[in-house]
Amino acid sequence: MNIETKKRTFLSLLLVTLVIISSFVYYLWNLTFNQRTFFNQIIFVILVVFFIGIALLAFAGLCGIFLTLFNIPLYPTWQKIVRITVNFLYPFVIQLGKVFKITQDKIQRSFIELNNHLVRIRSIKVEPSELLLLLPHCLQSGNCPYRITSKVENCQKCGKCTISRFIELADRYGIKVKVVTGGTLAREMIKSLRPRAIIAVACERDLSSGILEASPLPVLGISNERPHGPCYNTRADTKTVEEGIKFFLR
Repeated sequence: MNIETKKRTFLSLLLVTLVIISSFVYYLWNLTFNQRTFFNQIIFVILVVFFIGIALLAFAGLCGIFLTLFNIPLYPTWQKIVRITVNFLYPFVIQLGKVFKITQDKIQRSFIELNNHLVRIRSIKVEPSELLLLLPHCLQSGNCPYRITSKVENCQKCGKCTISRFIELADRYGIKVKVVTGGTLAREMIKSLRPRAIIAVACERDLSSGILEASPLPVLGISNERPHGPCYNTRADTKTVEEGIKFFLR
């Protein structure tokens, strides 16, 4: 699948969202000066200023995103505006996708690709001890009797699933690795381990919510493969994960 096409889905919906907000601002502006009462004018002026602020934020964020597509570096403050714009408008984009009959999975894949692009252009480098690899428990074989969510070292490395490969990667590069059952446990791991960067493997839904909740922590999201359906005997590409590790490490 073409990566740029996936980015374009989320960016296009962001642009449409900006157009809608700008149109609403214009409508409120006209309505403000057509009202006869002073109270109504005050209320509408406040609303106009509020939505103008959102529109300007979205416009600055979109400009920053388009500049990064041409590998033009951004100042840290502008990078922050881009991140705030994407995170703030994400729920609006999801709802807009429903209007245009775009599946939520497709929008979330596009969001993850855009997020990964924005993380990579920041060229963040950390020490191995500051990097956390988060894996979903569904990568573990459904027939495995060993509990690894509490302790990954319980993995017997039998080769029936890909968990052992990721543990070997983590050992090779000296990074932290945890297997989690969902967002709550992932948040607890992040809070207790305090990483400076994260590589997360999960389905699109969990990755999207995790990226938003972890912000401003940089998260590289890697979607898992689900040949047996969701949440059961899933897979992930070890080469892609290793590339993410190499990207973050000094």
